[in-house]
Amino acid sequence: MSVTEEQAAVLALTRATAGPWHHTARVVEARGSALRLARGDLGGLGEHDRAHAARVVARLRPGDLGRAEALIASCPAALVTVLDDDYPGNLAYAYNLQPFLWLRGRLGAGDHRSVAVTGDAPGACAAARALAAAGLTVVCDGPRTAGAAVAAGGRAIVVGPDGGRPLAGGPGAVVGVSPFWPGTAATARTRAVTGLVTSGLAAALYATGAGDGERAAMALSQGKHVFAAPGLPWTPRLAYRGGVTVVAGIDELARQAVNLVDVTRLTTVF
Repeated sequence: MSVTEEQAAVLALTRATAGPWHHTARVVEARGSALRLARGDLGGLGEHDRAHAARVVARLRPGDLGRAEALIASCPAALVTVLDDDYPGNLAYAYNLQPFLWLRGRLGAGDHRSVAVTGDAPGACAAARALAAAGLTVVCDGPRTAGAAVAAGGRAIVVGPDGGRPLAGGPGAVVGVSPFWPGTAATARTRAVTGLVTSGLAAALYATGAGDGERAAMALSQGKHVFAAPGLPWTPRLAYRGGVTVVAGIDELARQAVNLVDVTRLTTVF
């Protein structure tokens, strides 16, 4: 079985999945081979995973694997799946990891030292500049925030359906990541998935706006630490559970983020 065949099987199984994709991602991981799953070999799976896999496999149609291989061959972005050694380690530990990612650019060995920044407003750009200057990779879903990180001499990971669009900066300064099918339009669902992948790819999240409570809660559910700007209305509600730090300013954010990322370094990294 070649890498391309396994990747094609991941795509085919994902397309055949009804509902959120992360259960299929976990089942593929547990089986260790998407191609065997696609062929109906469900050995080694627990009862719940076996039932899910059986439903997904039943939805496969003749030619699905071939169409997936053709998509891989035609897409200009590189593909990484949960079966590949270079699947991002920060996201691999999230319960809602996605089965595949399309990459424009290459993730670097130090990109696990990263902070996700919500929004694309001036406060987010200021945070991106400070985090990049402190040597951390900025993960975001907006070009302005990414541009601010690159302008400060850092790296940025941009998540979204069009996450691979070229941005100003040195070679390799911006990596585009898309957990969607090529050509997917932005919708409420893609925004939700973009949010979970953005926080999942990072070691921590910095929330800048009053409307970022849901994204902060998602990051906490993924085991990420959340830094928050002062005065946000949702921080009292979330902070009781732990894992939330309100930072007085950008300098404090950068200092605490570096300490947190370096102290809680994951063993599986980019």
